[in-house]
Amino acid sequence: MPKVSTEYINNKKNSILEAAFSVCKNKPLYEITMKDIIKKSGVSQGGIYCYYSDIDDILIALINKSNTNAGYKQNIDEIIQSSTTPKEVIESIFDFIGKNLKENMTTTGKIQFELTVLLTNHPDRQEKFMSQITEMQNSQYLMQQLFKKINEGIEIGYFNPILPSKNILCFIMTSIDGIVRDSILINCYGPIKNTQIEIDEISLINTLSKAVLLMLNAY
Repeated sequence: MPKVSTEYINNKKNSILEAAFSVCKNKPLYEITMKDIIKKSGVSQGGIYCYYSDIDDILIALINKSNTNAGYKQNIDEIIQSSTTPKEVIESIFDFIGKNLKENMTTTGKIQFELTVLLTNHPDRQEKFMSQITEMQNSQYLMQQLFKKINEGIEIGYFNPILPSKNILCFIMTSIDGIVRDSILINCYGPIKNTQIEIDEISLINTLSKAVLLMLNAY
């Protein structure tokens, strides 16, 4: 194979990822095959394996690319640095979560939701995905910072929670998971997509934020 430039290789990889993203918007992640990507990208079967070894490598690269473009961790750090009180930090983090869900629900949100289904049914593939996808690290970082600020607020007496902190933290995680799940089901799938029910992710996360602050006795 003739020697090619790094720029050429990166451009080729990006074109494959763009094709993969297009396929993912119209087909569940757990049903996508290399044949789907080859057909959409126009790259030959032999050619595509010069850039990605299998479908998992493509999906990991696709999700990581979308997360890099979002500047996830940087946004959280900026929120923490610019906020003056624990209450303001929590409100701003929840605001970021709501806007991020709204902007990415039918694209990367759908892909990441379907990734959960994929890994649940194929536990043998979990280790590779979990170790290489930055979204896992981003989500952990966000929740770590949110929980850290809540606990710091409790320790300094800024918050006087009416419930044990572990119960509040569990409530936050399960509530966000439920909002994400129902939003994706309603916005992305078949008959459910046409339902009269409308979910406003920003409004729901804002409601969750207020509920958490009430539990923390912050008002």
